[in-house]
Amino acid sequence: MYDINLTNIKKGNKMYYLLLGIGIVVLIILMFVIVNNYLTAKQMDASTTSTKVVVNSELDNDGKTMYSPTYYYVVNGQEYTCSSSSSSSKNPGTSNKKVYYETSNPSNCLTEYSKSSNKMIYILTIIPLVLIALSIFELSKASKRIKAIKKLNQTGKLVKNLPYRLEDANMEINGVSIQKIVVDYTLPTGSTITLEGDPRYDRKVGDADGLVDLVIDENDPSNYFLDFEINRLSGNLPTDYYQNPPQVNTQVSNQTNQFNQPNNMF
Repeated sequence: MYDINLTNIKKGNKMYYLLLGIGIVVLIILMFVIVNNYLTAKQMDASTTSTKVVVNSELDNDGKTMYSPTYYYVVNGQEYTCSSSSSSSKNPGTSNKKVYYETSNPSNCLTEYSKSSNKMIYILTIIPLVLIALSIFELSKASKRIKAIKKLNQTGKLVKNLPYRLEDANMEINGVSIQKIVVDYTLPTGSTITLEGDPRYDRKVGDADGLVDLVIDENDPSNYFLDFEINRLSGNLPTDYYQNPPQVNTQVSNQTNQFNQPNNMF
């Protein structure tokens, strides 16, 4: 067995747990808004066309102009106003629109503009749902990965001191590009394969010796694990090291040297 450190993979899990939490919170907020809008709309049992529209504008935090309309409408000879509950960077214009209101309390209203904006909330729920699904998928994949590594720890072959290169894992965290270890490994059959390590969520990109270690199932080369420091629990063996220096046959070497010595007998 080997001393395999799973901290890097578990750190990746923390990121997906965070994304999962964010997705759930955003989904709860959106569902609350959807239910509230549904209950509000259900109260509106009558409608009329507005008599006047006033477009309000204000600057948001980015300096962009946001517009929201206020509709004037008349019920039983009395004028009421109904302001939109949302705003948009697109000017809604001053065309009269339908206003929905409660017969028993005409001041309780909902603009057609707000009602159409509410439909966007249904579309927005796709974002947290995708975030939740992606997080669950990645966490499930990481769980299977950890199980595979633990099994590999029982049966895999240790290969130490492999030269490696770093490549972009096509991921960013807080604007920092995440990299992965890549090595070219020669199997006992003589064929060379390229192995890509897990994304370095811990942002570690090197070790003191400038080499990496590998645990691999050579009967199934797709099952492997790369890290900067993997050691045999019982102590590393000379055969664990990649491309060991050739052992010189000292007896043959000495005999060769004797033959090469000048003959001084005469």
